[in-house]
Amino acid sequence: MKRRGIFSALIVLTLALGVAIGTVVSERASATQDGPAAIRIPNPVELSNGFAAIAEALGPAVVSIEVVSNRSIRTSTQDFFDQFEDFFGFGSPFGIQPDTPESPDQETVPRQSTGSGFIVDPDGYVVTNNHVIEDAVEIIVQLADGTEYEAEVVGTDPETDLAVIEIEADGLPTARLGNSDAANIGDWVLALGSPFGFEQTLTAGIISAKGREMGSAQFQRFIQTDAAINPGNSGGPLVNMAGEVIGVNTAIVSETRVFAGIGFAMPSNVVADVYNQIVTSGRVTRGWIGIEYNADPDVVRGYGLEEGVVVSNVVEGGPAEEAGLESEDVIVAIDGAPVRDGDELLAAVTTKSVGASVPVTVERLGEEMTFDLVIGDRETGLALRDGAPPDFRSRGGEDAESRLGVTVQSLPAQVRGMPGGRNIEGVIISAIEPGSVAADAGLSRNLIITQIAAGRRTRYSITDVASFVAAERELTSGTNIALRVLDPTNGFRAAFFPMTVP
Repeated sequence: MKRRGIFSALIVLTLALGVAIGTVVSERASATQDGPAAIRIPNPVELSNGFAAIAEALGPAVVSIEVVSNRSIRTSTQDFFDQFEDFFGFGSPFGIQPDTPESPDQETVPRQSTGSGFIVDPDGYVVTNNHVIEDAVEIIVQLADGTEYEAEVVGTDPETDLAVIEIEADGLPTARLGNSDAANIGDWVLALGSPFGFEQTLTAGIISAKGREMGSAQFQRFIQTDAAINPGNSGGPLVNMAGEVIGVNTAIVSETRVFAGIGFAMPSNVVADVYNQIVTSGRVTRGWIGIEYNADPDVVRGYGLEEGVVVSNVVEGGPAEEAGLESEDVIVAIDGAPVRDGDELLAAVTTKSVGASVPVTVERLGEEMTFDLVIGDRETGLALRDGAPPDFRSRGGEDAESRLGVTVQSLPAQVRGMPGGRNIEGVIISAIEPGSVAADAGLSRNLIITQIAAGRRTRYSITDVASFVAAERELTSGTNIALRVLDPTNGFRAAFFPMTVP
């Protein structure tokens, strides 16, 4: 695979990120002492001319992508309906599916789908979504003039759902990446792509939100827009009124799987970083320190702090363990920058270069400590995680009820025989009282309580039923506490549950 134009693409992207977003939508006059700045609303002709100019300038850089993937569909009397779903991305146009049981003459054929993308380098590099080309055995890129090329995958990043593919061409029209951080809620934007397979489609709307999270994906914070996005738009550009790409159209929220007014685009600043890494090394690397953490403000307050991130688990053999970090340390700074929540921790770690040495500041039992930590490779580090969780089958021993709403027992002998369970100490929850603070906090049966935190300097280590009862007697009503528990059904991973003592 060729690498022509890589450095020119990097220069174009770097320069593009420094360009401020322009707009023909509004012009704000200087603020005066008499009131806020005035806003001039463009007339319809001005706005229409702006849309048309962008479509003319950017359209040639937008491509349609057809994919044949390893995913299969059955051939039968349902062919028409299945093919309709594959092409358009939703079910039968008539709202029904025929009842066609499998028969011996049925066979499977490769699944076909369509998506969008845009050219960022004149030598043939195209940005799209990972889910558009995932599992592809054949990728065909169609340019705006109808010319088709077979494409190869340069690299993918499933964590941001981005991909870079390459076609054997040169002198191609390109799209310019803008600065997504400069985009504002309310700005006009345009979406270009091939919805339902209709190439070179342009829709208009505004930015309706920024930094939108969907699910639990750690590296996906989207620009939300009401510009119409439908199946087939995936991978196409979201463009500002300066004609710069500020996002890659990625997803919609809809009960019908067609446009319902809410679409999501991956910000261009993320796209630029992912693209640069893929074209230079073929993959995306992110920093990793080998911990699991809890950033719930109530958990942090249970440790006597208002800001920070509590370490719940330290991965064996990971950078954090080698540096000296321990479970229940509260991380308050990395490389001198404050860590106030989980997003700041993630940003501070994943943007560091693998192999870099950085100071990590934690609070441990009321004392501030700093450790020099060497950043690891996240992809390699995640492989250190435990495999399948153990099978927890029984409980046993004496029990005791608690005003927190839990009934606890001594650990059964079976726990000691589980992988990682030999040195575990604590009490196991055998029952939860409905409506109690424990129930409200989300505690459940079979969790093992190992410690109770009640402020910056107070820790109660729980080794058996007696120590749990003694610790509870010392807790006063109204105290904010955090219970540290282990889950024997999930590799004894730790978690924290905040509550207020009744």
